[in-house]
Amino acid sequence: MSLEKIVESALAEQPIEMKEAFEEAMKERIAAALEEKYKKMAKESDDMEDEDEADEDEDEDEDEDKDEDE
Repeated sequence: MSLEKIVESALAEQPIEMKEAFEEAMKERIAAALEEKYKKMAKESDDMEDEDEADEDEDEDEDEDKDEDE
């Protein structure tokens, strides 16, 4: 049975239930996609903070080297 026929028969027999099931499935997919995106952004943010801290440490080391030269 083709997908079109399955959908047509489902809509003909129980359209409201089909709509509710579709909406629920879409909510779950959207929530999962948003959670995945949030995790990715959080990881990228952590990586950027680590790089910033490393840059600050390098700047401090350079400042100490300048003080020693004087």
